[in-house]
Amino acid sequence: MLDGTWRDLYRAAILELDPALRRIRVKLAADAIKARASDAGVPTDERRELGDALATLRRLKPQPRETHTQSSR
Repeated sequence: MLDGTWRDLYRAAILELDPALRRIRVKLAADAIKARASDAGVPTDERRELGDALATLRRLKPQPRETHTQSSR
């Protein structure tokens, strides 16, 4: 597993070009961000950064394809 701060993991995730590796890096970064956000001592400005970073990572996640099924009668 990569070792580093949430910022390092976030940076690696948003810069990754390989889709398979990006999924892994996004997960690692999101987990690190959530862990940091759970710390009660996080300053307000960093907490805002954490929220922004998590929102960006959500946009990078592949969206599940919608499946349309028709019921036969």
